[in-house]
Amino acid sequence: MAKQRFNRLNKPKKPTKVVVQQLARKLPFLLLILAIAAIGYNLHRSNLFEPEISWTIDEKLTNSDDYYEQLITPLLGNKYLINLSELKKNIEAKPWVANAEVDRLFWNKIDIELTAHTIAMRWQDNGYISTEGVLFKPEVLITTEAPLAIVDENEVFQFFEDYQLYQDILAPLVITKFERGQVDTLTIKPNVGIILGHQKQKQRLRDFVKVYNNLKQRSRKIRKIGVFDMRYAKGFALSYQQQ
Repeated sequence: MAKQRFNRLNKPKKPTKVVVQQLARKLPFLLLILAIAAIGYNLHRSNLFEPEISWTIDEKLTNSDDYYEQLITPLLGNKYLINLSELKKNIEAKPWVANAEVDRLFWNKIDIELTAHTIAMRWQDNGYISTEGVLFKPEVLITTEAPLAIVDENEVFQFFEDYQLYQDILAPLVITKFERGQVDTLTIKPNVGIILGHQKQKQRLRDFVKVYNNLKQRSRKIRKIGVFDMRYAKGFALSYQQQ
């Protein structure tokens, strides 16, 4: 039996002109992609996106900008994704730094301004309370004549607010020591003790000011070693510190 032959129609070829026209339409997109890739490659190799930090450091901070730059260097590894909040956190972890203001000027051009804590009180023998009521504990302590604060670490903020209020009531008398335990106890210059108790402290302190102004002129001893216990409902008790 003779084999049946099937004739297939050949698909007509596109004219060369049509192919060239199609390629010409695609060529701008290809060139654009190549241009973007080239720009990206050159930018990556350039210093345009390299981190550039400018520092403004409070003169009360003794460390140089090199010291603080070392703190944030591990966070600058990915130059395309620098987290400013992490920079701020790392710098403010240092005890003497009260605030690190971190601003991006342009891309990775970053401005950092550091403000130091200002000491308001000495905290026991372990640190200081700042003028913002913040407890900070540097490794190396400095000598200061700031008032002595004796209080639990967890109560510092409210304690400092009360200290400011007490000082306002006493002015121009100056608090040199404030201790908060079961009761509030103050020492004012030159060495007068005031026992306020654990309630009605503000009113008792106002009563003390009136009493002290009346008595301080009568006795030099009162001004030097007097101790006023203001916890009595009517009046007060006066004693003297042992010399």
